[in-house]
Amino acid sequence: MAEFGAKHPCFKPASAAAGVVLGKLVAANLTVNLASGELYADDSLAEQLSEFSSGSIAMETDNLADTIASTIYGATVANGVVTYNKNDTPPEGILGYYKVLMINGVKKYRAYVYPRAKASVGNDNAQTRGNSINFQTAQTSFTIFDDSAGNWRKTKELDSEAAAIAWIDSECSVAGSGSANLSALTVGTLPLTPSFSSNITEYAAATTSASDKVTAAAEDANAVITIKNGSTTVTNGNAATWTAGENTLTVTVEAGAVTKVYTVIVTKS
Repeated sequence: MAEFGAKHPCFKPASAAAGVVLGKLVAANLTVNLASGELYADDSLAEQLSEFSSGSIAMETDNLADTIASTIYGATVANGVVTYNKNDTPPEGILGYYKVLMINGVKKYRAYVYPRAKASVGNDNAQTRGNSINFQTAQTSFTIFDDSAGNWRKTKELDSEAAAIAWIDSECSVAGSGSANLSALTVGTLPLTPSFSSNITEYAAATTSASDKVTAAAEDANAVITIKNGSTTVTNGNAATWTAGENTLTVTVEAGAVTKVYTVIVTKS
């Protein structure tokens, strides 16, 4: 098994009805603290016990919006100014994100949910620009506790990115991250190769026409669909104009935090 990605950090305060997406995840590094004890008898180790005591997650995101700072730190936002006070009380809540795995050549997605977490402000670095650009990130430290049942983490392995996001969003009560699948895609009356399926994202088609009408429908009624023929935007349900040879048609579906791109190579003879 190999791990090569991490995405979709979410947090829901215990007192809030809905959670929020913190930004785009750069890193989430967990450190576990164990309470340990040993008993030696007859000059050898007779008993040993190690139990979860607490944990900490050093998290980096690409940005931290004002409303997010208010949600996780308890900071005050007024008139575009975020005020951090020493008496701010960060709320406890549910923290989640997922990692991308490769298992025997197949992508899997492991979602992580911490039922009781509390944020504290991380370090903030600034650096002048030189011959190279060093990007800075927003850093937040989360303390991880066990809940009343002794649970401190839940994980779930899923077969698709959409399923991982849906599970985390359900645990963190995040709205707006639905399915980014298309339910239908047509390019005039041209046959698509292979035949359309919501899980297949790459197609080919051939035409002798100067243009064909492109129509796409999403599974999620709230999803935003963007269609482009090369760099030219095509209004959904209108015609795309072809040039001789290969034309790259892309259909991008955005449903909350989920994005999916379908591609059709239309060859005009």
